Amino acid sequence: MLKAVVLAALVLSCGAHAQTADRTEQLEKEIRDIKLRLSNLEAAQSKPAASAKPVQSGEGWKVLASWRALKSGMSPDEVRGLLGEPARLDGGEVARWYYPNGGRAVFMSEKLYQWTEPTQN
Repeated sequence: MLKAVVLAALVLSCGAHAQTADRTEQLEKEIRDIKLRLSNLEAAQSKPAASAKPVQSGEGWKVLASWRALKSGMSPDEVRGLLGEPARLDGGEVARWYYPNGGRAVFMSEKLYQWTEPTQN
């Protein structure tokens, strides 16, 4: 009889231990997930926010962020979409676009080759 009681206690103890181990494993997984989410949130928060976004209104040439969104190889239409119409342009195989604030864009074979951001006052 004593052996049966000890055996029953041992079986119950093992079952409880297995449940505790499963619960511990589940909690550890949740903690890892929370740490990962927290790390991602902290990383996103520490990124500097863009002070200004490129303007798409045709007067993007007034905003430095629009100039900084330019990329070599852009088409004239893409540049026009960011900066708007130039105040003056000299066309040809090498085309130069001039903006009122001193900014310039140079195209070679219909691709943006280089540009000069406007001077900041």
